[in-house]
Amino acid sequence: MKRIVLHAVLLGGLTLVGATIAQAADAPNDFAWGISLTTDGSEPYYQVELPEKVYEQSVWPDLRDVRVFNGQGQNLPFAWSLPAARPGREKDIPLRVYTMNQTASRSPDEVSLRSGSGLEVTLWAEKPQATQRGWLLELGDKMLDQPGIDQIRLEWSRLTENWQTSVDVFYSSDLKSWSRIAEDVPLMDLNSGSDRLQLNTLDVDGAHKYWLVLARDPQAVPKLNIKAAQAVSRDLQPAQEMLRLSPRAQAVSADEAHYFWQQPQPLNAVRIVPTVKNSVLPLDIEYRSSASDSWHPLTKLVAYAVSGYDPMPLALDGKVIQGIRLKGIHQQWGKELPRVTGLREKRTLAFNAQGNPPYLLAWGNKAAQPQALSANALLPPSMPDATLLPWAYAGDEVTLGGEARLTATDPAERASMLNKLLLWGVLLVGVAGLVVLMLRVWREFKRQG
Repeated sequence: MKRIVLHAVLLGGLTLVGATIAQAADAPNDFAWGISLTTDGSEPYYQVELPEKVYEQSVWPDLRDVRVFNGQGQNLPFAWSLPAARPGREKDIPLRVYTMNQTASRSPDEVSLRSGSGLEVTLWAEKPQATQRGWLLELGDKMLDQPGIDQIRLEWSRLTENWQTSVDVFYSSDLKSWSRIAEDVPLMDLNSGSDRLQLNTLDVDGAHKYWLVLARDPQAVPKLNIKAAQAVSRDLQPAQEMLRLSPRAQAVSADEAHYFWQQPQPLNAVRIVPTVKNSVLPLDIEYRSSASDSWHPLTKLVAYAVSGYDPMPLALDGKVIQGIRLKGIHQQWGKELPRVTGLREKRTLAFNAQGNPPYLLAWGNKAAQPQALSANALLPPSMPDATLLPWAYAGDEVTLGGEARLTATDPAERASMLNKLLLWGVLLVGVAGLVVLMLRVWREFKRQG
């Protein structure tokens, strides 16, 4: 009898597992939220630009829990119409470096400098300033056919003490006519224990034969020796439009702040800007990929809000991030927290408009599995590119299955959990059987003395 009951329990458990795996197709209420789509005409395909809420609330960073339904609640085929951006390539071009020292000027508006080899440079400054040191960087005629120089990277002899200064950058094609390309650009080299924070790049634009870097406060770095410089040329792919996602900020102390997004985000880059105007913030940056993850080191950099200078955002190449922690290095910001903005690639969805409208864009389901087709599979060969399809437009947002769908489990997870429960049940029954057997042996032992 006991054996029959045990077989019945096991058979029932296997039946439940099979029923769990054989789940019905996705329905609108399997997702937390949705938004109506408005279409004109009766075309077989449409494309829609995802609203910002989809990125913020989607459970999965890769948007696998996004679906499109027709008016009958049927799940429609769709594809992402734009592929992920390909990374650009960088090319480093060495520059010839001349250390320049100031000489006597003939006019208050004139700045004259001379190198140790006798090379002289004179420029007229709209806002002349006291300067005693500069560096002339020469690209050379052979490199002027580059598509563009995006950045100059400086290399200097490391000093024992911490230092920071700012420079102005000019360019010329003949050493006679000079134009300013950057103003008050910070340079620094900070040491904290075994860590080193170095800001040694100048953002520029265009391939010019000469650049002139003038120190604003040469007394701050009397021993600074720039020994090498490289021009960085980036062969960038066409830039895709980026979505700006602002996290929730939390002040921890005068030099520490945490930033959190509602869901993990695959960020292409993050922009960090001090709130106080004309300020410079050396930062130690950490991140975590989920709310339960521990903090991991990301990088050390300097964030600055300097008039006339637009810093490049920190590239992340799609790293999944939900939280960022900023710590000031020898610096505090008080109540004015730095502004943090996550940059994520915008996505466009193309879908087959079968059935009747209104169509519904739905998202928010932890149990969802990837369903998107490739653009080539969605469209027949005779159809145009997905980017040329007519547009569908987002309308009113509706609540479908609600927030409970954000923690739903998929059939495989439920089957795994049920299998674990059955296994533990079998183990407990086995342990109970062993206990009963031991009691019987003990009683028999006592009876026989």
